[in-house]
Amino acid sequence: MRTPYRGIETGKDTLRIRVTIVPARRAPPVEVVIDVDDLAIEVLGDDGFVMGSGSIDTLFVVERQPRCGFLTWFGVFARRRGRADQLLLETNESKVARYVERTIEDFLGLDDGPVRGELRLD
Repeated sequence: MRTPYRGIETGKDTLRIRVTIVPARRAPPVEVVIDVDDLAIEVLGDDGFVMGSGSIDTLFVVERQPRCGFLTWFGVFARRRGRADQLLLETNESKVARYVERTIEDFLGLDDGPVRGELRLD
């Protein structure tokens, strides 16, 4: 999906968010990079993927607890028309998750509408 023509449709620059996640139990840090432009959101990390940014209805943060362990994680999800919710980022810091959600929403001009089950940290 990386082409020199991304970003020319509306003339927007690319937004790059770089998050370093330090898991517990002495695991090595994981870096996730999210590139957002007028065509797509590209998540670069262990399980990288690309999704169209025009199909996103809203972004939201959900508190998640893994089956094994007691740590709480916060997932940033994208809700798209007619598709399953897509996890963009999972972090152990609620403020980081909320920052990523709001930054992408502001960049794409999405409304911060309420979603059932969403974590609200206002």
